[in-house]
Amino acid sequence: MIKVLVIIPYKELESDFKRIIDATAHEGVEFTLAHFYGTAPDGIEPVSAYDIVVARGMTYHAVKLRYPQQHVIEMSTSSKGLLTALENVRDKYGQEARVGCVVPDSTIADEGVIKSLTGIDIRIREAKDEKLMSRIADELISDGYDILIGGGYLRAYCELHGIRFSAIGLEDFAISRAVNSAVSAAEIMETERIRSNLYRTIIEEFPSCILAVDKNKVVLSSNAAADAFFQHSLAGTSVKELFPEGLLEETLNKGLELESVQRIMDQDVIVAQRPLSSAGGSAVISLQTVREAFTPLDRNITKPRHGFSAKYTFSCIFTEDLVMRTIIAKAVRYAQTDCNVLVTGETGTGKELFIQSIHNASSRRNKPFVAINCASISADLLESELFGYVEGAFTGAAKGGKQGLFELADKGTIFLDEIGELPVPLQAKLLRVLQEKEVRRVGGSNVIPTDVRVLCATNQDIPHLVEEGLFRSDLYYRINLLTIQIPPLRARKKDIPLLFKNFVKSLSSEMEIPVPTVGEDALKYLCTYNWPGNIRELKNVAQRILILNGSKHIDEGAVRLVDIPFPSAFKEHDSFSAPHKTLKAMNDEELYAEYIGSHMTLGEFAEHLGVSRTTLWRRFKSFSQ
Repeated sequence: MIKVLVIIPYKELESDFKRIIDATAHEGVEFTLAHFYGTAPDGIEPVSAYDIVVARGMTYHAVKLRYPQQHVIEMSTSSKGLLTALENVRDKYGQEARVGCVVPDSTIADEGVIKSLTGIDIRIREAKDEKLMSRIADELISDGYDILIGGGYLRAYCELHGIRFSAIGLEDFAISRAVNSAVSAAEIMETERIRSNLYRTIIEEFPSCILAVDKNKVVLSSNAAADAFFQHSLAGTSVKELFPEGLLEETLNKGLELESVQRIMDQDVIVAQRPLSSAGGSAVISLQTVREAFTPLDRNITKPRHGFSAKYTFSCIFTEDLVMRTIIAKAVRYAQTDCNVLVTGETGTGKELFIQSIHNASSRRNKPFVAINCASISADLLESELFGYVEGAFTGAAKGGKQGLFELADKGTIFLDEIGELPVPLQAKLLRVLQEKEVRRVGGSNVIPTDVRVLCATNQDIPHLVEEGLFRSDLYYRINLLTIQIPPLRARKKDIPLLFKNFVKSLSSEMEIPVPTVGEDALKYLCTYNWPGNIRELKNVAQRILILNGSKHIDEGAVRLVDIPFPSAFKEHDSFSAPHKTLKAMNDEELYAEYIGSHMTLGEFAEHLGVSRTTLWRRFKSFSQ
């Protein structure tokens, strides 16, 4: 029920209001009539208990000022009401009367026009509060305007001081218009209330944490799940107290949608940031814990049947890089599907880590994880390894035949590493297996149904191999349904100190030696290297340092003992190009490829290269057309 308060300026108009309200269809709207005037705070205080207020004159302006969130409808003073009041003055006091008019809006009529129509000398003054209205009334009387016209407060003032007065009344059409406006506003308000209650119910019942943030990074509202996750009510809390990193700028300032994995409340969660408008300024943040993706649900996950298992989960991926966090969030989403995934990246970037994590976060986590490196087995043996063979299929075939890896991976996942090395003749057979979901053993005629999810990885440029005729395009599109491109370590320098310290800790445990401290000078020096072997090379360097360093502290000197080609003056822009290739030597195509592979904005890429944004825009202009 929507409650409407109608403030009547004159008591004698109450019957007119009741008549018009009764004649108006207003189902679901409750009208209350009240008679008071003026702007005194104690006089207008009751309006706060109503959804809609209908008022006139000073009272209307006072309610709007004191209760800015209140829906207030104005019964405006019309020029017709003014003319009616002047006719009453002329009839009662004659044509020679001098009239002072005091109203909240002096633009309701032109003094000259009114005088030419009525022949009455009139002065119109504006006042929106009692104090000003009283002063103006006294001034008008002093100037010889001995009859005043206006609203409820002016009438009371004139009665108190013995001043002649004529009221500016309200015609039926003005009352009817105000009442109908209130009913229309009530209908809209009820619809919005229903919608708001629906949204609130959905949000409260939604299992994920949801909170709205304003431009100042303060939580406007949150659902019960969010309050429970952070263990207190979030309304009014600064986001800086909730999140370890300030990742809201892109959403609040640019209106960009972002999704990343962050460590919050000792849990890894997917943080999705979405602007409430395209221009930004405010945002909605949802938090979804990925505990199932990061932690095996039971012990069988590492010991499925056949002994094939995946040991890594997303919690094994350490990063402080925003791009990597968004890639992890994407991979977690991919894990919830049953589609094929292709992971690309340079050697040593951690492709298998992502592959195993996807399997362990999927619904197939308790089923086999079977991996094979397509480049490590000869073409003749690879077919029988993948699809199996029947007895007598070839010389040396085992008695009774042998199951292939696709059969062993049934209900689980098969990981085809270095898929770019797969021989072309075998690609056609693999394509058929993916399309028909069945295998035929080498030398056999029977088909065997399989239910296998295929995850692939490569460090090669498969689109280029397709152009060269070395990889089937139809197979590429089959395995390329979902893709993840892992940036090289040189493109995420912030991760080098984090990864190095983790390697030092884990390797020290394996070697059963005390964990040495790592100096900032050593970390800074490590960041000057280009790391062509990526994370794998960094781990090897960490192990060599532990072996060669005899102290309990690793400093820059200990790093220099390791036999790796650290440059004497490393340039930042080299981190995005081939080794020893300068920016000037790169053509536009090579530079654009480096930009795409960096996963940075144009401004960030320009800053890293030490050039202006305009320079890059000019070189990339042809690629955006």
